[in-house]
Amino acid sequence: MPIRLWPSDYEKKEHISKEEKALLRNAAKNFNEGHIVVGIDPVGMSSDSARMGMYISPKEGLVTFTILNGSIETKNVDAYAAGVSIVETRIYQRLLDSKSLIVKNSNYKILKFPYKHIFMFYDQELSSIKLTEEQIDIIGTKVTGKFFTPLTSYGKVKYISDLNIFKGIEKDFDCSFNELTDMEERAIFERLAPEYTVVMNEIEKVTIKETKAQISEDDLKITGKEMEYKTFFLDEFQVALVNDMGKGHRVLLANPGSGKSVLLLSKAFKYASLYKDANVLLTCFNDNLSDSYIFKRSCADFGFNNNLHIMTFHKLVKKIYEECLHSRCESHIATEEEIRYCIECIRQGVIKLSFKAIFIDEVQIFDPLYLELCYLLLNKSEDGVFLMAGDLNQTVRSQSRRGDAPWKKINTVSLDFTGRVRYIKKNYRNSKRIGEYLNRMLCHMNKRMDMLDMIVLKEYDYDTFTVGDKQTLALKIETGVDRFVITNKVVEAIVEITQKHKISYSDIAILFPYRQYKLLKYYFLYWVQQALDDKGIPYSMIINDGIVTKKKYSDTNGVVLSTIDSSLGLDFKAVIVAGLYPYNYVFDDKLTKKKISSWNTISKLSPDQQEKVQIHMRKVYTACSRARDILYVISDLETETPLEEILKV
Repeated sequence: MPIRLWPSDYEKKEHISKEEKALLRNAAKNFNEGHIVVGIDPVGMSSDSARMGMYISPKEGLVTFTILNGSIETKNVDAYAAGVSIVETRIYQRLLDSKSLIVKNSNYKILKFPYKHIFMFYDQELSSIKLTEEQIDIIGTKVTGKFFTPLTSYGKVKYISDLNIFKGIEKDFDCSFNELTDMEERAIFERLAPEYTVVMNEIEKVTIKETKAQISEDDLKITGKEMEYKTFFLDEFQVALVNDMGKGHRVLLANPGSGKSVLLLSKAFKYASLYKDANVLLTCFNDNLSDSYIFKRSCADFGFNNNLHIMTFHKLVKKIYEECLHSRCESHIATEEEIRYCIECIRQGVIKLSFKAIFIDEVQIFDPLYLELCYLLLNKSEDGVFLMAGDLNQTVRSQSRRGDAPWKKINTVSLDFTGRVRYIKKNYRNSKRIGEYLNRMLCHMNKRMDMLDMIVLKEYDYDTFTVGDKQTLALKIETGVDRFVITNKVVEAIVEITQKHKISYSDIAILFPYRQYKLLKYYFLYWVQQALDDKGIPYSMIINDGIVTKKKYSDTNGVVLSTIDSSLGLDFKAVIVAGLYPYNYVFDDKLTKKKISSWNTISKLSPDQQEKVQIHMRKVYTACSRARDILYVISDLETETPLEEILKV
């Protein structure tokens, strides 16, 4: 493959040093293949004076490098060699945790491919300093300058065949190595540059190759903990967004499947490694999305850095109370009074907690009061970043009507987002037919609501949606199902998905609006649990029901059961959307129910009731968008109703 440089637009990036830019220019001119990346922090050992990167050559192996500030000091040659050895060992051990990257030699493991670490010094030839032959040998094999100088003032053109950067490999590797596969390259990135990969909570079935070789290490035993998660590369567009480290405040708007949550985590990784002495916050609304972030962070290695904080908003408030105010919240959900008290304490200087960068996911369900608290925690330095991401089509909680975004209503805070609202159109998650279905649903739903003056389409680009081209395994929409046989239909769908499409139980999620709706004598969760128990189908709850213990999203086993709200930000290989019967009605404050039989009925509802109907529609859209490859909608809604019309587009 031709040489790939990340970030490709490095010349425009202020956080890329002049030495790194020089290296990339050299690679662009002289390297014919491979992947070279700068500005990464493989094991938490990079710094302003020691910038790290890596070069992957499919046919030669992997070289990681550290670009050191200043010139080679003769007296420090031994220290350079020791430093290379320390970094090299840390990275080597990190790579050995991947099933894809190792071969088994008796009870020991070694890498499949050659690997070494080198130090580099900017714009310096070895001939310009006085070294002993022994020191030259150390520099030549371990540190370089001779073999891989980013740029020389002498104008010498160096071609990859002349660099010999894979000379002097000391770490054990499989001598039968031929070429790195795409999966192996992804595994290297996942271990060393996690900001450029998407890690799924799906374990790849990888067989470790057996080999016979002499090894020099005596502490590299197979532990049984080596594993490989399904991993995808970010594309060039996403890599560019991750490296958009500009100053100021930003809003990122995107439809489901656009990878905005992935981008937020990747940017959080980037900022945490770039500003190691400062705190970085990634916050969201629900526990399951937070848990998915924490799982992905656990797959990365930040060395001894603990400056990336991932938590829900309510856990953030709890942290402030316990660590800053030395008190406790009344419950796990912060009250408005508790939040306002935090805000007042921050304004008075009582709370010293601050963050260099704050990233907020699913901002459309944040109350403006929550955003005010988050903003006040932002370090007010020039390079502080406050980035909010969300999807106005997935407003699953009551908010202001007519599309008024929550960040427009932050009290006492005026944020200027002129020119800083960015839309992401591409869909990475949903397969083609599912994407096309979601697009039809979205456009029809928004057109109808605009006609009823429930939203203002001109305010935001609501219908931005680009369909992907991945093959769909199954899309089935079944309406008019009797509410009393709904769970039978759900079980039939599970059996069909597992048997016909060879999907495991753990890759299936059942999503529904409510656990139960007593006013309608509708107990969907209880019915589904009974049906699954009767058939011996394993399942995990990622919601609390007071009886079955909630599972973490990253620790589920069997079919996942979740409300639509709790699934926000997550995705699954197969999704069954059911339990929609309560959406036939809305209730007022006096618990008087109103049947939603037509669009005309909706037009005559009170503004609050209209908002409830809008949320119902957006929740169904949100639930369907969680499906990657298989989507079954099993609807027990009344026929000929507005919501059924949306489902049947």
